[in-house]
Amino acid sequence: MKTSPHLSELSSGGFFAQAKFWMKRYLLWPLFPASRPRLIALLGGPGAGKGTVAGQLAPALGLSHVSTGALIRKEIAAQTDFGKQVQALVEKGLLIPDQMALTILKRALLAPENARGAILDGFPRSRAQAVLLDEVLASWGLSLEKIVWLELSEADLVERLSLRRTCTNQSCGRSYHLKFEPPKNAGICDACSSPLFQRKDDATETIRERLRTYSEESTPLRSYYQGTKGGVLVFLNPTNAMTREQVLAQVTNAISSKGERV
Repeated sequence: MKTSPHLSELSSGGFFAQAKFWMKRYLLWPLFPASRPRLIALLGGPGAGKGTVAGQLAPALGLSHVSTGALIRKEIAAQTDFGKQVQALVEKGLLIPDQMALTILKRALLAPENARGAILDGFPRSRAQAVLLDEVLASWGLSLEKIVWLELSEADLVERLSLRRTCTNQSCGRSYHLKFEPPKNAGICDACSSPLFQRKDDATETIRERLRTYSEESTPLRSYYQGTKGGVLVFLNPTNAMTREQVLAQVTNAISSKGERV
């Protein structure tokens, strides 16, 4: 099978870009493994703190923070052709096909600013996505360096999600947490003084249902990675009693450790 060029070199295309890729893959990388782009997946259920940790971890490691959810929202806001296709699916209540999610992720990884590698925030979400991602990375001569799976207790997740509040001003959209990051004035956004509200999917019973769904849907992904990526898979159990700095330290240590099966 023909191997595709990787990361920023694909965005420029052409013979010289591909020749440069082959030289790196077969000459530079074997001699200097540290020159390979680093790709780390950060997984976990709703409220696990993937985005927070990825936002802290990426600059600490000199990598990019890549969230497929954020990328998709950006495409929709910009009304690109891709964004319009995704918006049409969302408005019909349909899930975004795995191949479409992978397409936008590949585009992000090909961007020059992500050439050193990236923290993949919440991707893959399913076994099918994991298989597709492995195939793409293998075709680029790469693989996931580490898969860090954040697993919190249901009680901690419910506390995190049920106490979230969001600004009603859509152009602001700032989020708060009544316990961990409350607004200065109860019920009022610090940034724009608009009222805050609780999203429907942050209601306690809805949260418990989301967690049940996540547990069922993530089981095949968990089994796949335990069977194929045992050496790079690490499960962590942060708690709400831990500070952000403590969780970050735990994740950072895990990245430099050997994977373990659970």
